[in-house]
Amino acid sequence: MAKERLSSTPPPGVWAVIHCTKTDTYLLGKRSQAVNNGGAWNLFGGRVDRGEAPARALTRELAEEAGLRIKRKALRRISTIRHRDADDRELHYFLLEVERELAPRLNREHSRYGWFKRRQLPSRFNLPTHVAIKHGLLEKSKA
Repeated sequence: MAKERLSSTPPPGVWAVIHCTKTDTYLLGKRSQAVNNGGAWNLFGGRVDRGEAPARALTRELAEEAGLRIKRKALRRISTIRHRDADDRELHYFLLEVERELAPRLNREHSRYGWFKRRQLPSRFNLPTHVAIKHGLLEKSKA
């Protein structure tokens, strides 16, 4: 179980832009009604626990949320953004490139998943995914 933070600063977050190079699509999960912001689409990821490195946190989150077991070296850092509207939260984004559209094993946090072309993304996102799109991080995945 994660250790509680003692400060009022929100914990950093970490998310994966999962890009299929063969189909030029992106993997998103749809949040289930069992969690906050149910029905919103998002990149897979979550909270960085105290003392945890962002890349390590992301490998843990991908295993928990999507059943994806990956090595940290498969991740490429895209950006770190300090987002003022998220209580000055530090948002870390990494790229995970895959050769084929895989089928994640979702936990209770997501009700479904989808692979989307950049110009055909769904319309409702959680805040970290909205920030990633606004800052052009999907396009940076092709750099």
